[in-house]
Amino acid sequence: MATEVLWWIFAVAIVVTSAGVVLSGSVIHSAIWLILSLAGIGAMYLFLTVEFLALVQFLIYGGAVTVLILLALMLTRMGAGGKPDRVTGGQAPFAALVGAGLFVVLFGVVIGTDWGDVPDAPSNIPIEAISDVLFREFGAPFVIASVLLLVALVGAIILARQEEGD
Repeated sequence: MATEVLWWIFAVAIVVTSAGVVLSGSVIHSAIWLILSLAGIGAMYLFLTVEFLALVQFLIYGGAVTVLILLALMLTRMGAGGKPDRVTGGQAPFAALVGAGLFVVLFGVVIGTDWGDVPDAPSNIPIEAISDVLFREFGAPFVIASVLLLVALVGAIILARQEEGD
C-alpha cells in the first residue's frame, strides 16, 4: 500500500516537473526542472525493481545529458539573465492543435490496448549479466562514442573562442 502511495506521489511530481520544463521562462530553470523530472523517472525504475535502468537514468540522463544541454547553452551564449526571450509565436495555435491531437491518439492507444496478464513481480536480470554483455560486446562502441563527444566538445570550445576574437 505504501509503495502505491509513493508511486502516485512520484507520478504527480514527474508531471509537475515536466510541466515546469515546458512552461519555465528561463532556460536554466527549465534545465533544473528537467533534472528533477528525470530523477523522478529514475525513482519509478527503482519502484519497478529495475536497478540498472534506474542507475542509467540517474547518471546518464539526470546528470550527463543535462550538463551537456547546459554546456551547449553556455557555448551558444544564451543569456540566463535579462529579459526572457519570447518563446511563442505564430506557430503556437498549430503546436497546441498538434499537442492535443497527440494526446488524443496516445490516450486512445492506452485505453484500446489489451495489456493481458501482467505478472505482479517482474523478472529481474542481474546487473552482473548486463555489465558483462556491455563490456565484452559493446566496449569499443562506447569508447568511440566517448572520443567523438570529446572531439565535439573541444571543437565547440574552439569555435566559441574564435567568435570572441572577431
